[in-house]
Parts: sequence; structure tokens; C-alpha cells
Amino acid sequence: MNRFFGHSKSNAAPKPTLNDTAATIDLRVETINKQIASVEQELQAYSRLPPSKKASQKARAMALLNKKKMYERQRMTLEGQASNIGATAFAVSNIETQKQMYNGLRDAKTQLAKGYKDLKIDKVETLMDELDDQLLDQEEMNDMFSRPIGQDTYMTDADLENELAGLAEAEYGIESNAMFNDLHAPSVPIQPIDAGSTTASTTAKDGVGVDEFGLPKLPATGMKN
Repeated sequence: MNRFFGHSKSNAAPKPTLNDTAATIDLRVETINKQIASVEQELQAYSRLPPSKKASQKARAMALLNKKKMYERQRMTLEGQASNIGATAFAVSNIETQKQMYNGLRDAKTQLAKGYKDLKIDKVETLMDELDDQLLDQEEMNDMFSRPIGQDTYMTDADLENELAGLAEAEYGIESNAMFNDLHAPSVPIQPIDAGSTTASTTAKDGVGVDEFGLPKLPATGMKN
């Protein structure tokens, strides 16, 4: 029947992906590592032989060493291939990520355009100005509501000083501003300094001698040597 109708496409084997190829290469590298380890064990056994037996086993040791070099070249080749496959797989996956980013950014741009269609700068500025005015009105009303009620809040500092002076006069018999008028500095006697002699002295009203600064002079009998 297959000769007439052919095989169903659903039964066809799927194409291997880069990840499948990378997994296959990793298995081959693992196999080569085991082969290299086996050869190294035989070479270590040869190195432990006494010199008398090494001569007869030298040819086999050389063949083992040559086989190890061959395995190492194969492993290096496979590792290079795996590196290239990994870089390519990363690039492919990065393309898919970039496509998703592009589609997401494009959809976001469309949503932003729709959202800002009715949201204009002038409208936002007007709204903010109105809110600012309303908040200022609210603050003014708060001041009004917090103002004392039934109290005389229109007295000035001069009115308060006059009332305080009236209270002092009524209670202590002090005239208004008398306490401020009585505050004055004592008079300081001023005597002109004799330009001709600094030792000149004058006599005060009580007959006590004063110096050129108008201060009483001490009597000579009060001084001790």
C-alpha cells in the first residue's frame, strides 16, 4: 500500500535541532574521554615496568601514545564544533527574544498612543492649577474655622500696652509710663581738664578736694609707705 499512497507525513522523523546536535557531540566527547583515560592507564602501567621489560613493550607504548594523540585531536575537533553550535544556538534563541521584545514594544507604543489621545498637556496643566487653587481655598477656610469665636482679636500691641499701664495705675497708684520715665542714668560730674597742668585740682561743694576727673581725692594721712 505504501507503494501507491506513500508514507504519511506525520510518521516522518523530525529534523534534529541544534540542541540535539549539541547533545550528540557531547556524547561523542564523553566517549573519547573514556578512551583517552583507558590509554593513559596502559601508559602508566608501562611507565611502572622495570627497565628490562620496557624494551619489549616499547612498540606497544608508542602505539598507545599515538592513539592518545589521535583521540585528543578528535576531542579538540568535537569541542570546536560544540562551541560553534552553542554560539549559533544562542544567536537563534536571541533572535526569538528580540522578536518578542519588538512585538512587546510595538504593542506598548500602540497602548501609549491610545492612552495619550485624550490626555493633553494643556488639560493636565489646567487640572493642576485648579487643584492648587482648591487647596489654597481649603487652607484659607481652615484658618477661618480655627479662628477664636467670641473674643476680641482686633486689639493691637499699643492697645495692650495702654491696658497694662491702666492696670498698674489702678492697683499700685503708678501713673502711666511712670516706671519707664523714672529709669534714668545718674549724672556724672564733668570737670574740664586743665590744659596747663595735669596735677591741678578743684574743690567740691563740701570742701573735699577732687582730681581732674571730678573724683574725691584721698587724704594724705590715709596713705602708708
